[in-house]
Amino acid sequence: DSRMGGGPPRSGDAANESMKLTQITQNPMTGQLDIRQIQPNTTMFPSATSTLPQRQQISNTVFRPHWNLPTMSLSELAERERAEAIQRGEAQKIAEEQAKFQPRRYEQLVRDGMEDDEKLVEASAKLDRDWDDWKEANPRGSGNKMSERGDRNF
Repeated sequence: DSRMGGGPPRSGDAANESMKLTQITQNPMTGQLDIRQIQPNTTMFPSATSTLPQRQQISNTVFRPHWNLPTMSLSELAERERAEAIQRGEAQKIAEEQAKFQPRRYEQLVRDGMEDDEKLVEASAKLDRDWDDWKEANPRGSGNKMSERGDRNF
């Protein structure tokens, strides 16, 4: 072949064949060279026509606003907020229904008209006793008075 000898390629060969790359690798165990000819992909050698979209893409990333653009429309946001509000309302109703049968202060039982339920009254009485015991053990103003500030060694 005239191309292997360094001569100019024939005019018919250049039009019919695309450019080929020669990849030379060495086997680390044996030391043998492995020579292969491969077709270059367009990312290795982009043509002038394929760089235009790449240039446009780079230009779009460089010349953009410095603030975050919205990712959803106002109607989508309103729909999401409405769905979340409905879900919160349903969860609150369930929590209120469950709280009716939980022990609480006896005054609250009387206010809600639940003073006839013996188990609930007993649990509420225990709750009241525990609260009174805690209040006696922790009188008002006995908390952190910040009197232990600083170093008292001098």
